[in-house]
Amino acid sequence: MEKGALRGIVLAMAITPALSPAYDLTPDGASVGYGHYLENKAELDDYRASVRWDWNKAWLEDSDTWRLTGYSDLAINFWISRLGPEDQPSPDGAANVYAISFSPVFRLEHNTSDSMRLFVDAGVGLSYQSKKDIEKKLKSPINMGGHTQFEIRTMIGSRFGGQMQYEVSAGWFHYSNANLHDQNEALDFGVIQFGYWW
Repeated sequence: MEKGALRGIVLAMAITPALSPAYDLTPDGASVGYGHYLENKAELDDYRASVRWDWNKAWLEDSDTWRLTGYSDLAINFWISRLGPEDQPSPDGAANVYAISFSPVFRLEHNTSDSMRLFVDAGVGLSYQSKKDIEKKLKSPINMGGHTQFEIRTMIGSRFGGQMQYEVSAGWFHYSNANLHDQNEALDFGVIQFGYWW
């Protein structure tokens, strides 16, 4: 792992507890998700699993309907190419890539009813991916420029259940390096997730 990526992830994990007065290392929830690459130059599936830490902090508390809160998300992704020989996949691109990410995520939540809350998530974090070049159609691979990337997300969803312990969400995940490397060919996935809070 690149030293810069490791330092960045450690720094993000160190700063995030300041958002929570009762932060500890025991996760408060977990999620699993599936995504698909949004452009037709490749056929990438994204299998994602994460653990989450609730910040236990809320803003806009004067409102009975809305509140702003958040959580920290530590995830592992597996990006798997489904290109066959007939697609003439790039020989220098990896067909299987894993990525580890850590993101603080803000959540704007609407108290829709006693059994459901709608929400919008937005987060920016850091990601480390195992391969820089990823398989796509034709000769050249998707060139991410380096192992260190930013992870950006926007999701909409709903929490439900007697204790609001379940959630489903759908949205967009983006990976790029903001031109920190010489190459910066980004990845965009449409993702659906199921989460559970305990």
